[in-house]
Amino acid sequence: MRAKELKINIEDMSIKKELELGKVLVVILDGNQRKAKCVEAVEHGFTIIETAKGKATKIKFEEGELF
Repeated sequence: MRAKELKINIEDMSIKKELELGKVLVVILDGNQRKAKCVEAVEHGFTIIETAKGKATKIKFEEGELF
């Protein structure tokens, strides 16, 4: 899996995530499921977060290549 679960500080419901040089990261905060995940965006294309009934359900990656 590409998505990595992020640790949530239960006391104040916060997360800590540092920038990673050379990467574009997408952080998904789902308050309904009380989950946080981080995934690297594709270099060329789309990173799509799909929801259903107010909850994050899928992450889709549509990649392309320049030439």
